[in-house]
Amino acid sequence: MMIRRGVMVALVLVVAGCSPDHIASKISGRECSAGYIQEGEDWCAPPERPPAPQPYCTQSWNGVDCWARPDLMPNVAREVAEGPTGLTQDQNAQRLNMSVKKAPPTNAYYP
Repeated sequence: MMIRRGVMVALVLVVAGCSPDHIASKISGRECSAGYIQEGEDWCAPPERPPAPQPYCTQSWNGVDCWARPDLMPNVAREVAEGPTGLTQDQNAQRLNMSVKKAPPTNAYYP
């Protein structure tokens, strides 16, 4: 009889600690909260999107011109900027708080 009461108390404590928001967050992998509904949004936060690709800047007669989509340009000139133009896979995984294997690529243009 005492064991049953102990099991029931433990079960109630475990189930009471799992709110629907917490359960939905674990299932979907996104942050879910009733507060989002009060703000007029969906129950769960939208998935985090990768950052926009960095502009591609080239030297021109008038200075520097920057392009959003260098893959659509014919005869692409050498880029003026030096250094990385996107996040590494490790940085993106840390930003999303995911493992490196599960993290999506940083953008469509690999650095």
